[in-house]
Amino acid sequence: MLKLAASSLSFDGFGDNDFFNTFSQAKEAGYRFIEFNCWYAHTLSPAGIADIKARCLKHGLVPIALHVGSFGGVDRDALCMNYCHKLRAIQAARELGCSRVVASGFQRGTSGGLEAVISELRLLIPDLEEHGVILLLENHCRSVLANEQDYEAIFRQVDSRHVGICIDTGHFDAEGVDPRAFAERFARQTKHIHLKENRVFGQKTFCRFGEGTTDHAAVIQTLLVNGFDGYMSVELSPESGENSDVSPFSLSDRQKPVSLFSKYER
Repeated sequence: MLKLAASSLSFDGFGDNDFFNTFSQAKEAGYRFIEFNCWYAHTLSPAGIADIKARCLKHGLVPIALHVGSFGGVDRDALCMNYCHKLRAIQAARELGCSRVVASGFQRGTSGGLEAVISELRLLIPDLEEHGVILLLENHCRSVLANEQDYEAIFRQVDSRHVGICIDTGHFDAEGVDPRAFAERFARQTKHIHLKENRVFGQKTFCRFGEGTTDHAAVIQTLLVNGFDGYMSVELSPESGENSDVSPFSLSDRQKPVSLFSKYER
């Protein structure tokens, strides 16, 4: 299975907007499956999740994943809080009716590094197994999860079918990592895709779809050949504003990925 989805980021950006634009615009833009960016505490509360679930039913949308804050922690209290945060996200995913939680890592050289990620994953595996949830590690440029060596180090020490990879095509492009080569090497562990457009290889230059050089098709086709089963979630990044592209995203900007990627659905 491969289905096209959209991240709520593509509609509501990084703000705490109660997913207003996602619910009012996603269907018109051509999306049914939604990944919710639950970065604010109330969005992960039982009441917040119940509200998202009810609104999905009302608007004919299907929640497919929760995207939550990063892994990391340098001391006992920080590691404990991060473990509890991920545990709540796992529970919330099941309450919402989906089985995927996506998270990245903090900036490289901070918050305990890879060892903190590995420690938390080891704690979370029994919870993931109990709830039937897959925890997906997303790459971010300049983060502790950024390249092949980072993931190789993790999977040498963590072996569970409930821990996988979310490939972010744009972030790999920004980091200077060939996303197709990564997909080939880690096809077995990859269970989710974030589609993001980047303009200049090796530089964080996120842009609108069709204006960059990120080879999404090569990544998708590589994973399909290797039996990929999951979602590709469109992330129209507000960070394009960092590159002087400050005009608001239009309906056509949000529709364009549908025309580009729906042909790969299986």
